[in-house]
Order: sequence, then structure tokens, then C-alpha cells
Amino acid sequence: MKYSNAKAVFFDCWDTVISFREKKPDWNSAVLYNHALNRDELDWDVIKKFVVDFLHDYYFSLSKYEIQASQLLTMVSMRFGIELDTSVDKCVEEILSNLAPEPVNGISKLLHYLEEEGIYYAILSNTIYTDESTMKLISSLIPDNHFAFFLGSARIGVKKPNPLFFEAGLSLAKKDKKNSIYVGDSFYADVMGSQKTGFSKSIWLNPKDKKKEDYDFIPDSKDIPCVSIKEYDELIKMMKEGKIW
Repeated sequence: MKYSNAKAVFFDCWDTVISFREKKPDWNSAVLYNHALNRDELDWDVIKKFVVDFLHDYYFSLSKYEIQASQLLTMVSMRFGIELDTSVDKCVEEILSNLAPEPVNGISKLLHYLEEEGIYYAILSNTIYTDESTMKLISSLIPDNHFAFFLGSARIGVKKPNPLFFEAGLSLAKKDKKNSIYVGDSFYADVMGSQKTGFSKSIWLNPKDKKKEDYDFIPDSKDIPCVSIKEYDELIKMMKEGKIW
């Protein structure tokens, strides 16, 4: 497979392209309630807590592998005997409607700059939701985007910081990691993962000015190189000055 030497930028999704904001705390389980034929027979406070606790344990396990939202909803439905009036896949399509995200400040300006410069860009993101539903949400918020594709971890079962996920995205894009940068808000998943994969640079979108010392639980975290920025104007300026590639 031939790889392009052209410059490329790959983005995380949540809190990098669009913000993560919940409309309601039970946003994952709400779709099951909405479609439950036997809702009055079930204790929904118990179900809501079960889903929240399950996802908390799952994310804090720091697994390098990903589940799918359809698997989560199927498991919860079986566990509590929830009878649905539609398919689990249909429920999954509706989950993201329970969020209230906005474009991250400055993202449209950065994308416009990349397009002016002819720089390829796409999204490689951890998510248990489908590529289609997530990209549909992004496009509703940033309608003039030209992301080449959205690759979510649920699609292939591995997730950041696992280099297998980044390598799959690079292969899909046919881009050379040595001419590619990765942009994300997580030092653990985005910076560490992309650096271990061999990206040219890792851009840490870090508006709260967190420190590497906050990640001492990661072996050799202090030795992992990255460029920390508080806003996208800083990244545009560095690109214009030739300080990224």
C-alpha cells in the first residue's frame, strides 16, 4: 500500500472538535426507558445507576479495547428484562440526541486554514457509538466541515491509546505517520497513544493548563513529547510559522 507524503491532521472528537455536554444524567439509559413496553414494571433508578456504574468502571479500567453501545444496551435489556418496542440499533441511533454539544472554540477557523493550505484532515476517536451517528452530529454543528472520514473505536474494537487504533486510521487515510500530527484533549489517550504510534507531533488541546505531572500513573509520562495549546489560534500561528512540521 502506497502512503502519501502530504501533510495530514487527525483529530479526536469529544472536547476537541465538539464539546461533551449532557442534557440529562441518564442519557445512555433514557432510550431504553423511552422504548420499554414494560417500563412500569421496572425500577428505573436501579437501571440508571447500573448503567452509570458500569460505564464508570469500564472507562476507569483504562482498557485498550472498545465495546459498542449496542452491546451495552443489549446487556442491560437482558439483565433487567426490558422489553423494547424497537430494535437495539434504533435505540443506539437516538442516544446522542440526549447530548447538547457545541463546536469547540476555534475549530472552524482551524479547519478553514487546513483547507486553504490543502492539508488533509480526519477524525480518529474513542466512542462506543456508531461512526454514522457521531458524524451526523458533528455535521449538524459544523456544516461546512470536510473531514475525510470519522473512524470510531467501536467500529474496530480497539481504542486509544492502543497504537492499533491509530495505525488503522493511518492505513484508511493512506497517510504517513511521519507527516501526520494528532490533536486531542487527553494526555493519556491522545498524546501518549499518538506518540507511541510514531506521529510527527502530538498536539494537546489543554485549555485548563494541566501538567504532565498529573499523569504520573503513566510510565515515562514526563518523557512523552507534545505541544500543549490552550486554543486553536496558537496552533494556527505555529503552523503558519512552520513550527509543526
